[in-house]
Formats: sequence, structure tokens, C-alpha cells
Amino acid sequence: MPTCSKPKPSTTGEGLPARGAGMERFRAGELLLYCLRVGPHEAGDSRLEALSSPDWNVLIEESGRHGVAPLLYDRLRTFQSHIPIPAGVMARLRRIYLQSAARAMRMHHELGKVLGVLRQARIPVIALKGAHLATHVYGNMALRPMGDVDVLVHEDDLMRVEAALLGLGYVPADRHRQIAKDKCDFGYGLPNGELFVEVHWNFLPSTYRFKIDLDGQWERSRHAAIAGVEVSVLCPEDLLLYLCLHASKHLFEMGLKPLCDIVETIRCHGKEIDWKQVVLRSEQSGEAKCAYLTFRLARELLGAAVPDDLMQFIKPGDFDERFAVMARERVFAYGHRNADDLGFSRNIAQIWGPGRLWDKGALILRRAFPSPDEMARRYPAPSDSMRIYLYYPVRIKDLLMRHGGHVWRLLRRNEAMRALAGQANEMTALKEWLMSP
Repeated sequence: MPTCSKPKPSTTGEGLPARGAGMERFRAGELLLYCLRVGPHEAGDSRLEALSSPDWNVLIEESGRHGVAPLLYDRLRTFQSHIPIPAGVMARLRRIYLQSAARAMRMHHELGKVLGVLRQARIPVIALKGAHLATHVYGNMALRPMGDVDVLVHEDDLMRVEAALLGLGYVPADRHRQIAKDKCDFGYGLPNGELFVEVHWNFLPSTYRFKIDLDGQWERSRHAAIAGVEVSVLCPEDLLLYLCLHASKHLFEMGLKPLCDIVETIRCHGKEIDWKQVVLRSEQSGEAKCAYLTFRLARELLGAAVPDDLMQFIKPGDFDERFAVMARERVFAYGHRNADDLGFSRNIAQIWGPGRLWDKGALILRRAFPSPDEMARRYPAPSDSMRIYLYYPVRIKDLLMRHGGHVWRLLRRNEAMRALAGQANEMTALKEWLMSP
């Protein structure tokens, strides 16, 4: 059966020039934060007045990297008219905004077909993240670009959901789709790349040590219309915790957009949010660390209206300030990493770094010889077939092709590789802290 690769989301909708010398990256980030913050104050207006044309180019580029260029356009439109924003800048951002709106309309049209078929089949669905946020939180589909669509269904309904999607012409992303401990979703895409749907039956694989009350998520969910079809969406408290969990799982490598989602969710629901329930559910599920660090970033960077007393309640006793520094750097590094950064494995860093030989050996065995279920998702053989074992030598070859160059440079004590290994080990420490209830 053919498979479909998940498309890479578009950032700005048009090509952007390389960064100029007029403004360094950190200053572009600071100005972008200023423009995105809720209710910018007049004292900072001079920062925009002093920008040159190359500076504006860099600012637009930075917003494109973070996937918030349409939101930047919306914010600048609402600034006081006396701020001299060049007409060319607004025209360029308007083009990006209109391209985002057109793409959103196409995606929602296709999404309406999917949700409509699932509703006809009486399959309960919770729309997650982008589809919910764009329609009901931002209130404008163009402001919240989506790379794909995420939905949550009951595990017992997975076969019926797949049958419905295949009937609409969707193609599975995985050759062999089996429910496993390290899996919580299946992906399906249209051959033309117009829409990619991730069908979740849980928020995280069961290998993570969280206790998310899925039954409670369904019971507390609310009815809403998305793409003209009635579905369910998470209640505000569950939505906030899900956004924190998702950002933390990816170690904040998705830039500012997830933090903007939190800002807009709080702005949208305001006094309706029961912050005591946020505290209670984060503690019960073990998500308090994820919630604390994500809320802190959203407060410090974008002015999210998270109550002070909540931050005090959920602050973990073992919190280290270096985690906040690492997470903030991770946010702003989005879109700026080079090929070595993107290809460097944290597993290689752990093997190279300090630690017990026993632990390193166990890690090598786990990565070189994964379970048959995991192998079946990577290679064209069923997990219950003897043929799958023929692909383990192929797995070794693939690992050598992908990471052999990095290992060789580490063995030669290449300074750049050793620095990357150090950074990767720091990220491993951050992830282990976040993912430990």
C-alpha cells in the first residue's frame, strides 16, 4: 500500500531575503516579541520608528520562521496610526496574510469533508490544536496557520476512522499501522498534499509516565462547529494543559507559535478559566513541570495573563533556572539551526557523554535493534513476519549512513561536534526533567 509523507508547513507563503547586517538576530526577536505582546505601550514606539528597510526585512523574516507573520500583520494594523510603518512593509505582510487565509480556506474545506464523513458514521471526534484554535480562539483562520490537522478519537473507533479516510482518498503515512506503546497516532494525507490528518487515540505514547485522564477529557469537552460540522473541542483548562504538554514534548523547538496559542486561549476565555482546576489537573496527571515552564515562557516573552498564585502553586521544588534559559534559547533557535544541528542525535550525545557504560550499551542496543513493531513502521514487512528480521542489518546500515559522519568527527575530537554533543546532552537533561512527573 502506498504511503504519504507529512507535508512541511509553509511559514510565510513567499520567499524572504537573507538576513541583513542592519539588525542582529536577538534584536529581531526582541522586536517581534514587542509587536506580538498584548497591548503594546507607547514607550516602545520609538523602537519601530528607528527601523530601516533592511531591519523590517529581518523582522518579517523572523516572524515567518516562527509561523506568526499573519499575526504580526494583524498586530501592526492595530498599532496607533502615528507610528510610521512603511507602506511596503504592510503590503508585503498583507500578501502573506492573504496567502495564509487562502490556504486556511482550502484546508478547512477538506477538513469539513473529513469531519462530515466521521459525523455521518457517528464517530465521536475532538478537534485538537490548530483546527480548534484557528476557528474559536483566534477567531480568524488566517491568523493561525496549520501544517496539519489533529483529531482525537476513541481507540475502539480507529478502524472505522481509517475506513472513512481511505474512502475519501487519503493515504496512510505508515506502511503497517499497529497500536504500540511508543505510538499514539496514525497519519493520513491526500496525494495532492492539500491536507494531512493525524488521528490520535491518546495525547502521548504510553511510554511517557503521565496519567492523563482521557475519559475526563471527553466528559468535559464542549460542542463546537468547525468547518461547518459539529464536533467536540477541549474545555479551556484542558486545552491550556494540552498546549503546555505539546510544547514541552517538543522541547519548545516550534518557536513562538505555541506560546501565542496560550496567550490567545487565555485572552479568548478570560475569567471563564478555572485556574484551580488547571492546578489540580496538572498535579493529578503529572504535567505540572510542563505547565510551569511553558506558562513562564508565555508570561515572560509574550505577556500571557497567567495568575501569579498559579505560578507559585505549580512551581516544582526541583526547578533549576538553567531550564528556563535552555527553553528560551530553544524557542529563539527555531528556524536558525544548521544541518549539523538538525541531524545530530541526542542518542549519540548520550553515548559520547558522561555516564555508565552499562547504560550506554543498553541505549545502543535499543536504537540499533528496536522492537518488531517499530521496525514494521520503518520497513516494508509486518511485525509478525520473519521477514522483519531481515531488515535489522538494513537498520544498522541506515544508522551508519545517517550518523556515521557525526560519530567519526566526534572520535576525531572535532570541536564543533563536541559542542553540539554538549548542547544535546543539556537538552536531554531538560527533557528528562519535563517528562518526569
